[in-house]
Amino acid sequence: MKTLLSLFDYSGVWSEPFFNGGWNVIPWDIKLSELMDINNIDLAETALDLFEDVDGILAAVPCTEFANSGAQYWAQKDLDGRTQAAIQLVNKVECLVDLFTPTDLDYERGFFWSIENPVGRLGRLFPHFGKPYYFNPCDFAGYLNLSDSDHNELDRLRRKDGANISREEVEFILECEAYTKKTGLWGCFNRNLEKNPIEPVRACKQGSPLQFFGGNSDKTKEVRSNTPRGFAKAFYWANVDYKAKEEEIQLSFF
Repeated sequence: MKTLLSLFDYSGVWSEPFFNGGWNVIPWDIKLSELMDINNIDLAETALDLFEDVDGILAAVPCTEFANSGAQYWAQKDLDGRTQAAIQLVNKVECLVDLFTPTDLDYERGFFWSIENPVGRLGRLFPHFGKPYYFNPCDFAGYLNLSDSDHNELDRLRRKDGANISREEVEFILECEAYTKKTGLWGCFNRNLEKNPIEPVRACKQGSPLQFFGGNSDKTKEVRSNTPRGFAKAFYWANVDYKAKEEEIQLSFF
């Protein structure tokens, strides 16, 4: 059985296809337990004792100090230590990636890793990560197998063109993943994710329904940072099991 280490993945969405595919998924997030603070993994021996062999690492690192949406606060965060604390989390991910990357003697063992973050300064702070792969949730929303009535409702909302959209309608748009939120992936993984897009819905003047979820509460932060389910499926199919995609698509016709 292969093992996936899923870091900062409190919702479990990104790792769910791996779990359903028979992988041993190890979620590691301080929101699940204070013992699961990545900063507690201070030695290679500690990581090896905890995780043994790892075949893939996903890291949805907190974006508060990196995302463009908070750029007006970057200078203050640089001064008060919040930026450095966020950088330390990414450094910890890098250490784990280096530890579990196969050696020349173990090159046949498949291994991938990816760090996720919205558009911002993560790539500038870690230029050695190289160019990211960018996507929007609506790029893969076709994999959710929405019903005809769902599509009809989305068409009705598109005709409203962002005017007078209710909170209930916003939540429906999010559930259907019919929205944009440009997100980057850095790392070593198969970037040939097969898209299955649907047209996004304007939910307000700015466009995205995420504009309705401002503030600093944990609940609104989780809504803004949730991994799209369609993307999670496409990532799994591209990097692990293309056959699973064929089987799931066939089942959707019955």
